[in-house]
Amino acid sequence: MAVTMSKKSKKEYLEKMRIRYAGRSGKKGKTVLIDEFCEVTGHDRKYGIKLLIRNRGVERSGGARGRRKTYGEGELSVLKEIWFLAEQPCGKRLSPVLPMWLKSYKKRNGKLGYGVEKKLKKISPAQIDRVLGPTKAQNPNRRIRTPKSNQALKAVTPIRAESWDVHEPGWIEADTVAHCGGSMNGSFIWSLSMTDIFSGWTEIRSVWNRGQHGVCERFEQIEADLPFQLKGVDTDNGGEFLNWHFHSYFEGRLERVELTRSRPYHKNDQAHIEQKNYTHVRQLLGYDRLDNEDLVEVINKLLVKWSLWSNLYCSTMKQIEKRREGSRQIRKHEKHPKPPCERLIEHWKAKGQKAKVKLLRGLYKASDPIEMKEEIEKGLRKINKLVNQIPVEKREEGATAVGIGNPLRYAPEISNPNSREKKQKKPKTKRATVSSNLSQPAAA
Repeated sequence: MAVTMSKKSKKEYLEKMRIRYAGRSGKKGKTVLIDEFCEVTGHDRKYGIKLLIRNRGVERSGGARGRRKTYGEGELSVLKEIWFLAEQPCGKRLSPVLPMWLKSYKKRNGKLGYGVEKKLKKISPAQIDRVLGPTKAQNPNRRIRTPKSNQALKAVTPIRAESWDVHEPGWIEADTVAHCGGSMNGSFIWSLSMTDIFSGWTEIRSVWNRGQHGVCERFEQIEADLPFQLKGVDTDNGGEFLNWHFHSYFEGRLERVELTRSRPYHKNDQAHIEQKNYTHVRQLLGYDRLDNEDLVEVINKLLVKWSLWSNLYCSTMKQIEKRREGSRQIRKHEKHPKPPCERLIEHWKAKGQKAKVKLLRGLYKASDPIEMKEEIEKGLRKINKLVNQIPVEKREEGATAVGIGNPLRYAPEISNPNSREKKQKKPKTKRATVSSNLSQPAAA
């Protein structure tokens, strides 16, 4: 039965009970104290427990409710420093070795605060991850996640995995290429590439990062430069394509554009654009990191000329048949390779569309392949100066820039940093004989 007490008496009694409650370690002892406190004050059991566990008798006047934090700034600072020294492992990997790290930490920094070491020795792996959560999010070296695709759009966008069988232009594959230099951290330039399945007409534009608005804007610019109308767009499952902003761009058209996607982790579903990503993007801009936003417009001007020059004056081999005979896959290509522009001219000439044929013929009359190539090389040298801070004259002998080198497109030093280098086989040592010495070529 509750004892009648004044407000001041209850407060004094509460202060003493909090000290007694903090000193008890066993569950049974704490239960007896809670029973006694509730019986004397008349409080409900849950409310009585909340009063006893509050820190230093200061009752809350507002703010966040719930359980107070177990690990304060003292524990966080020690745990954070050890986490960085241990190469930022997860909680499951850090928890077993934390006592050893604490021992070494005390030798270097002295004794820890009251209760800090005791709490850190009892901390669980899951709690380590929770405590370090904000630190991980603010870490600049942490890898930035790429934009996720919209799951609702992913469900309604059909998968296209069969071979292309088109007899007219307008059916394209689209993809993005990262100019990250092997690290996806931070911001850098991406290339948006598109290729027409029927003709091989390819257009490339650069964009800063891979946001849905930037990619859609570049896509609109590419479509404006295409000599044909879009009929279908096939992309991968990236978030730059599977978002509502990109899909709304194709809504409300008189002629419907079919949107499809490839199967996840099946690059061969987009074999046409994957090939162009190498021949039209990597061989031009290389694998170096382009993380200067001022380069976007400069590279865009270059890519416009490069795309037009490739479509007018670079012939491509088109596969016209593919069949399987047992374990072999037989592929048949055109006997006479043609530039993409010539394929479009032949197609529209057969259809009797003279206006479109005249438009493409005008592109040939208004351009010269050698002059365009010189402008492209001039643009590459300009980008090269902006990317490479060290002048060419001051480089060490034999050193060349990775990616945008000299000359950029045909530099033999260009290589994929992600690919494994083939180990050179050591030449077999042979006994010096007359025949073996005669068979060897003379040293240059």
